[in-house]
Amino acid sequence: MSFQPSFVGPHPVYSVVANSCPHWCVTHHGVHLGEEDWIHTSEPVMIADGTVARLCMSIDPNTGAKDGPYVLIGNSELTLTETAELGSSLLALAGGHE
Repeated sequence: MSFQPSFVGPHPVYSVVANSCPHWCVTHHGVHLGEEDWIHTSEPVMIADGTVARLCMSIDPNTGAKDGPYVLIGNSELTLTETAELGSSLLALAGGHE
């Protein structure tokens, strides 16, 4: 485990972040306190009409327990399997009309 400093005003705030922070995480840890700081999110991907998709998971820095990753699309939370199935369905839909 490592301590990652961030700054709130002129004072550093230290956040416990597991060394296993996912490579895709763009979250600025230390901004939130408690469980909110455990959430890892990716860069957003624009889908259509302003709908955004992003990868999200939480890792408890004390136990290493993970929840996710999930893909958040709008207000929906999909597992990676569900996301892959959606992608395959969209590709099949597009491929069937060429």
